Amino acid sequence: MRRRIAATAVIAALAATTATAQPAPPPAAPPERQDALDPTPVDPATDPDARLFLGDWRDAKPRFGFGGLTLHDILTPLGSADPLRPAARGAVLKDITTLSRATLAAGRSAAGRLPAGQRAIFYTTEGSGSLIVNGRSHDLRDGVGFVLTPDFDYRITASAPLAFYVRAEPLPAGTAPASDVSIVSRWDNDRRIGAHWLHICNGGPPGMTLCTMAPHTMPQPHSHNFEEVWLAVKGNSVLMLGKQLLPMRPGQAYKIPPNGLAAHSNLNLNDEPIQMIYMGPAVRGPRQPLPDYAQLQNTPIDPANSPDIDLFGQHWRDAWPRIAHGNLYLRDLLTPLAGGDPVRPARTGAVLSGAAGIAHALLEPGATAHRVAGEAADAAQHLLITAGTALLQIGGTTRTLGPGSTVTLPPGQDFRLTATGSAWLSGYLIAERPDAAPAAAAPTRPAGVEDWHNQVRPLALQDSRLRIDQVTLAPMAMSRPHSEVPGSETIWIALDDVTMLIGKQLRSVKAGTAWKVPATGITAHANINLSARPVQLLRISAGP
Repeated sequence: MRRRIAATAVIAALAATTATAQPAPPPAAPPERQDALDPTPVDPATDPDARLFLGDWRDAKPRFGFGGLTLHDILTPLGSADPLRPAARGAVLKDITTLSRATLAAGRSAAGRLPAGQRAIFYTTEGSGSLIVNGRSHDLRDGVGFVLTPDFDYRITASAPLAFYVRAEPLPAGTAPASDVSIVSRWDNDRRIGAHWLHICNGGPPGMTLCTMAPHTMPQPHSHNFEEVWLAVKGNSVLMLGKQLLPMRPGQAYKIPPNGLAAHSNLNLNDEPIQMIYMGPAVRGPRQPLPDYAQLQNTPIDPANSPDIDLFGQHWRDAWPRIAHGNLYLRDLLTPLAGGDPVRPARTGAVLSGAAGIAHALLEPGATAHRVAGEAADAAQHLLITAGTALLQIGGTTRTLGPGSTVTLPPGQDFRLTATGSAWLSGYLIAERPDAAPAAAAPTRPAGVEDWHNQVRPLALQDSRLRIDQVTLAPMAMSRPHSEVPGSETIWIALDDVTMLIGKQLRSVKAGTAWKVPATGITAHANINLSARPVQLLRISAGP
């Protein structure tokens, strides 16, 4: 900031001494950035335990209420003084009193009137029956919701076993008396894509909005500092809550830890949509300010104006083979930018600006790769070995290499790399971009945890202008979704199968795939490990 102010003062002084000088045009505004959730590494000692904010009706003892319904509570009132440290699982609610699953056996009825100052919001999920208020009968079936208040008597009768989800809470202050029951059927409303990239909602009773998530998608991870609850109705998902991933099934509900930092989303990895009910506060007060890193860009998905993420990466098997260094089989994954527009490359994988190339390499046992006359020799290349063994002779030294070994092939220097053993040598060849003037080597970064769960080990490279790290992601973990500033370059190579969030889309990524993150300042990316074992990736960084 100090440097920017000083530069502005110099420009103003020059303009004042030159009568004919025109004022400089204002700099282009950077894209709006809401792209970096809480950046601190995962810390169980300080982060809310997401498991305590997730409840399941199956874990509750039955009780009776509403004149004859059987109730199993999913979430209950806060049982501690600290809203971020509940005393028991699911005891997290502040404004809502309880969230429960209610059932009524076929042929049975439940009748009564709510106590003064209370209301209950019902959403029907199973069975059929009727609701009678003021002598009028209303059909009940999956998708029908209604609101009960102390202003009238009601009778619920089941013709087939009925099941509901019920939100109970104090009647908001100033609520006018109701002369009749409020009935809402989601079947009377068309679906609409709403907020958070791709929430698709089609109604529900006030306070219980039914939303769906399309197959193989995840909504925008974001956080709140007010009470918000989500309930799974149909379909299994993976819950992202805070910095944790948890499996979630129908009949479970969670409240977002209300610290303004704990992000939430549900990943739908199925071939059909999942259904969830959104429950916000009964009365939303003044919006409290959130930290700058609390949520990502909140616009709906827009394919016409968003980067085509499938152009930014490919698997090595989808590339043409070529031969380099005499005997090395190469398949180019990423190549220099084609078309001039870094957000809209002219062809798949032609996206690089900071690096010159990313390729998969194979060397037959007994064969030797070496410098060949006429090959480009103006930039360094770095080889990371993933399988097999080799002997490297370079600069008068000899090294034995194996999986995990990294070697730099300096520009113009002779070398001999011989595959030993009985297996093909395989790995990735990362080429630097040649520069007219020498550039400083990239600064080294310490090993440690970054972006919540990324265990980072920098690879030692000789005079490299690129930063290359080996990244390990623990089981059932997700790295922090964030974006890259324009002009930077972040490249990932999957050494194991992973799930990838890039832009506003999910992709299942096979080992051997490389991709570049579109550096727009608002295009989010994160890696997700849904397996039971750690996965590894390579990260190549260039630019600011």
